[in-house]
Amino acid sequence: MASLPGKNLAQELIAASRDESRRTPMEAVIKAASAGSLSDDALFRLVGRLWTLERMLYYVYGGWGQGLEMNDFPPAVKYLFSRQILDDSTHEMLYLDALLRRRWIASQKDAFRHPYGTFQVNSALAYYVFSLRNLATYPHTIRIAALNLGPKIVELEWMTALADALPDADLRAVFASQAVENRSHVLMGRRIVEEFVEKPVEADLCRWACTTARGDYQRFLRELASVVLGQAAPVEAPTAAADAAE
Repeated sequence: MASLPGKNLAQELIAASRDESRRTPMEAVIKAASAGSLSDDALFRLVGRLWTLERMLYYVYGGWGQGLEMNDFPPAVKYLFSRQILDDSTHEMLYLDALLRRRWIASQKDAFRHPYGTFQVNSALAYYVFSLRNLATYPHTIRIAALNLGPKIVELEWMTALADALPDADLRAVFASQAVENRSHVLMGRRIVEEFVEKPVEADLCRWACTTARGDYQRFLRELASVVLGQAAPVEAPTAAADAAE
């Protein structure tokens, strides 16, 4: 529908994120997976850190949900958001089940205690989480544009490539199974931006939020790749958004 007020903006944000998704730090991990050179412990580190990120989305979405009020958006928008919460909860359980099934941990409690599953405030993962949580003070359209038309697109690309590269059928299924929901989240973000972002100031906020979220997510991916490959994690200064969240 050409009359949708945010149609051009949605296309702009999607194009920028797709362009960025072609070059991420996860390329080195994907290459190692394709060569069969990721050790069992490296795979443990990969799944453990991704599980940590997914479980922290409860914290992010909890803050976002508090910012939704009655009659501020149509019921369909809130339904889509609740669906996204359920999807990411499913992804968190996928990672936890993999940790248990492969006997990397003995219980869910062990996952929280293990160094690969702990949440450390002074980390790129934490900066990314705080950056997203800080968007709770912005309209729902802005934060959905930031996540669903930013990091979600980047994640979809590298995760699909990793699933194709992994020789282990069990782990391949863990990553491949998330593609349907991630594509759905991108479509959800596109719809919300197309239909509800009308004012120029809102469009500018969407651009800023999406660019910030992608940058913080790339920072997390650099840390993740370094951890998985057994390299020293890069030390980077937090963004202004992360500082504000803290």
